[in-house]
Amino acid sequence: MSADFKIGCGSVVFREYELGRVLDAIYSAGYRYFETQATNPWCMHVVVDRDDPVRFADMAKAHGFLGVTSLWAPEGALIPAADSCVDTIKRTIEWAAAANIPIVDLGDGYRPDDMSEDDAFKRLSERLLCLIETAEKYDVTLALEPHGSFSLTADGLERILSISSSKHFGINYDCANIRRAGFVETRDGAAAWRSIGASDETVQSATRDTLAQSHAREVIEVATLRRVVSRVVHFHAKDLDERGSCVPLGQGIVDVAGCILLLREAGYTGAVSLETEGGMPFDESYRLAAASHEFLTQLI
Repeated sequence: MSADFKIGCGSVVFREYELGRVLDAIYSAGYRYFETQATNPWCMHVVVDRDDPVRFADMAKAHGFLGVTSLWAPEGALIPAADSCVDTIKRTIEWAAAANIPIVDLGDGYRPDDMSEDDAFKRLSERLLCLIETAEKYDVTLALEPHGSFSLTADGLERILSISSSKHFGINYDCANIRRAGFVETRDGAAAWRSIGASDETVQSATRDTLAQSHAREVIEVATLRRVVSRVVHFHAKDLDERGSCVPLGQGIVDVAGCILLLREAGYTGAVSLETEGGMPFDESYRLAAASHEFLTQLI
């Protein structure tokens, strides 16, 4: 496969630990790129209104990294977030530009029960268009992750992408979120899978597929990616066991390899970045990261 892929690891894999120690571990596991988050209190490795972006960039270089691939924005669930989210993410875009981070991640988020689908999409569109304008100003790309009411199906992703054709707007494709037709909803530092965007029957059917069957019938994460692959600007490599827990890449039910093969065929040259939900003991997270790096280097 192409050597142009940037094999990275999300600092969220070690989200409960101090960033310096985390970067040492990620580098030791073999990675030369990483992504990070400003999703307080879930992952506090960056606090946009506190941390100096230039010092952050210097810290990444001092730990030996070739680059930081993306930054997950605070208040990044655009539909349910308060109106303040727009200004917060604008500051995050400016911070990312100063830190030499090319991509800011966010999601659509879940639609509140008392909000109509039309109103939810209108809010999402208005907020995205405002943020894309700021991203263009600072030459940063906004990457929407499948992470909410609209984004967990191919139709929904295409609808979101129709909001803007700007080169500064694309998809951070998370293959595991699509597999589960859900995302990790975080509130007050706690997390749980929230199933949105596909019927239970569809999700259960996808879960029954195995990697060995994927060549005969494309699993949902590959089929969905095929529909939007031209707009993918960042890729989350995440694998799950049948209970939905994160496992080393290649050891679960998600067709990570199939997605990466499709990215290569499409000419993608961006980040392939390990992600988990964190929350594991440090040594266990390290073993998962190291095993996943071995999987990616053998594949890529």
